[in-house]
Amino acid sequence: MKLTTTARHFDSTPDLIEYTDARMRKLKRFWDHILNVDVIMSVEKFRHIAEVKVHVNGHDFAAKEESDDMRTSIDRTAKDLERQMKKFKGKLVTNAHKRGRGVSGSRASERIIGSASVGAAAGLEIADVIPLEIRDLGVDEAIVVMEDGGRNFLLFNNRESGKLNVVYKRADGDYGLIETF
Repeated sequence: MKLTTTARHFDSTPDLIEYTDARMRKLKRFWDHILNVDVIMSVEKFRHIAEVKVHVNGHDFAAKEESDDMRTSIDRTAKDLERQMKKFKGKLVTNAHKRGRGVSGSRASERIIGSASVGAAAGLEIADVIPLEIRDLGVDEAIVVMEDGGRNFLLFNNRESGKLNVVYKRADGDYGLIETF
């Protein structure tokens, strides 16, 4: 996450910049992949105004608050951004979970193979077969659906490209995307 701070009509202190940085880093609790945050702090007479723009993959959030103290303004903008991010993430989850919407009609199944049968001379033992629906989703939506389902991967039709994709959680905590050609 890249943080850019701008001070207008006053000289910001390193303490204020450090406070702003710490407060904006807390936004990562609500959205993992924040690309950059632009903070503009200005003072006009007795009004301390904080304007924050957060850029994430595929969406932008913005908030502007004023008060008689710059730290209060920063806190208020951060709370407003948290509210916006929760609301938007909730919409992604809700839309991704709606029945009949985003279902491409493609079907697949997951076969659960018993670990004892791997490498055995008798062959693989299928313990269970779980039917799966392959849905049309954006990459952001697929990550949210995968995380909400408690899974490490998700097979989906990419809404942007129309191709079959797999999104997965990497060991380093990031996400991977496998695209077909």
